[in-house]
Amino acid sequence: MKLFTAFAITALSLTFGANAFAQTTSSGLTHAEVIQQLQQAQAEGLVPTSKSDYPPSDAEIARNREIYAIQHHTDGASAVSTAGVPVANPASAAN
Repeated sequence: MKLFTAFAITALSLTFGANAFAQTTSSGLTHAEVIQQLQQAQAEGLVPTSKSDYPPSDAEIARNREIYAIQHHTDGASAVSTAGVPVANPASAAN
């Protein structure tokens, strides 16, 4: 009888203990949304930035946009303008 009681208590405690660690709240963003936001920030020239230039200067953003355009074989026309910083024109940025 003691063995049965010990087994029952163990089984119930495991069941209720597992519920205590269950994640009930979501983070709000899915993995796909985070990846999409990161790609958008890269296209806009905001990522990567050097540690000594934070927040990135207009020149750093333009440089990052050019690098992104070269790496992804785009002309920069698909990049989105943010924070009032216009998308760099690849032709004028090649000085």
